Amino acid sequence: MKTFLDAWLLEAPMGLSQELSGTVRLAAVDNTDELKDPCCFQVELKGGFQGDFWVLTDAEALFRLLVAARATPDEQDRLRDESLWQGIIRQVAERATKAATKKSGVVTSIVTIGQAMLPPGSRLANYEIRFGETSVRIAFVDETKPQPEKVRENTTAQLLHARGVELLLDVELEASLRFGSKEMPLSEVLELGPGDVVQLERHVSDPVDLIVGDKIVARGEVVLVNGNFGLRVTEVAEPRKSLESIRCLF
Repeated sequence: MKTFLDAWLLEAPMGLSQELSGTVRLAAVDNTDELKDPCCFQVELKGGFQGDFWVLTDAEALFRLLVAARATPDEQDRLRDESLWQGIIRQVAERATKAATKKSGVVTSIVTIGQAMLPPGSRLANYEIRFGETSVRIAFVDETKPQPEKVRENTTAQLLHARGVELLLDVELEASLRFGSKEMPLSEVLELGPGDVVQLERHVSDPVDLIVGDKIVARGEVVLVNGNFGLRVTEVAEPRKSLESIRCLF
């Protein structure tokens, strides 16, 4: 794909058709009139493509499109309509980034989206969404560009790292409390029996450790919670250190 707009135009008909539950066609138009009541969203890309991409529609026309698709009641609510449209734009943008980058082996761009004002002097690429008997003008401004090969490799590594960390955040880990420790000769361990007392190298008033893997991630005091032991945290490790401690388990 030469531009992100090329990828968008290729993927939008299928993406919009899925989101609106009907056949959508996208056609270029010569209409250069200003939109009466523009609804403008800015798509920010980081990764295989870098930069900003704007999508503009008319609020009233967007409402008619959503009603025709039965995605919204026959009663205009701009906040609701814009929220629905934002989700649809995100889906199409993600499809477009995958299509634009998969052939080059680059990780798909990260997509962020939000309402924004169009920069002054922007040149619009004007198109029309056709859904049954409903036609809606849609315009684009593409200020994105593919990343150079070397920059792209670095960005790809950063995205892989970020997504890898996100995946780890949902992993369930076993945490345990350590009240203390003591080094003992093997001979003493073998001689242990019922009733023996092992004195730990920690005072009764010292905080206990919360352990994940073999690393301390927090300290606190033991409490009772509904008849079970619990830990009231009084000190935590720095976030980076905690994350490194968890990473060491894998």
